[in-house]
Amino acid sequence: MGEFGRHMLQGNRFNLQRNTRTRRAVRFGLATLLLVFVAMAGCGDPSALRPPDVDPAAAAAAAMEQYDTNGDGLLSAGELESCPGLAKMIKAYDSDTDGSISEAELASRIQQFVSSGAALVPMSVNVLLNKRPLSGATVRFVPESYYGGAIKAAVGTTASSGAARMAVPAEDLPENQQNLKAIQFGTYRVEITHPQVKLPAKYNTETTLGFETVLGQPNAEFRLQSSGSN
Repeated sequence: MGEFGRHMLQGNRFNLQRNTRTRRAVRFGLATLLLVFVAMAGCGDPSALRPPDVDPAAAAAAAMEQYDTNGDGLLSAGELESCPGLAKMIKAYDSDTDGSISEAELASRIQQFVSSGAALVPMSVNVLLNKRPLSGATVRFVPESYYGGAIKAAVGTTASSGAARMAVPAEDLPENQQNLKAIQFGTYRVEITHPQVKLPAKYNTETTLGFETVLGQPNAEFRLQSSGSN
C-alpha cells in the first residue's frame, strides 16, 4: 500500500471512530433530555408525566418478606441469588458496607427512584450469544413483585446487530405516555428467549439475569453462552 493509501485508511478509521463517538453522545444526550423533561413536568399539571405510584417503605417490607428466608432482617448474598437485580446492584444499596441489604437500605434506594420524578427512561440492550450478536431474540424486563404491580414489564426484540429498544407496551401505560418507547425506573428480572435458538434456562425460565435502572445509563449488555460452549 502506498503512502497515499495509508493516509486514506487512517483518515477513514478516524472518521469512523469520530462518528461512533458522535452517535453515542447523541444517544446519551437524548436520554438525559428525556429524563430532565420528565422530572421537570409540572407538578400541578394533570397532564404531566408522572412516575409510577410506589411506596418505598411498603416495597422494602415486601422485598424483605419475600427474600429474607432466615428472618434475620438482612438480605445476604446467598438470599440475593433469588433476586438477580438486587444482587447485581448490592453495592448501590449496601450503604454500611456490611455485605448485605437491610430494609432501611432498600427503602432508601427505592425512594431515590421515586424522588427522581422520572415517569419513563429510554433503555436499549445488546444481546450477544457466544460473543456474536443474537438477532430475533425477545428480551423481557420483568419487574420485581415487591413493587406491588406499580412497575410494568418491558419488552424488546433484537435486530441483526443484537440491539433492542426496550419499551413498556402502550396498553400498560397512562394515555399521555403511550407514545413513549421507554421503561419505568425499578429492579427487574431479565428473560431472554428465541424462536429458533434454544437458550439455557438460566437466561429465561430460571433466569439469573437481573437489571436495575441507573440515571444516565440508557444501555445494557447481556453476554450469553449456549449450552456446552466455553
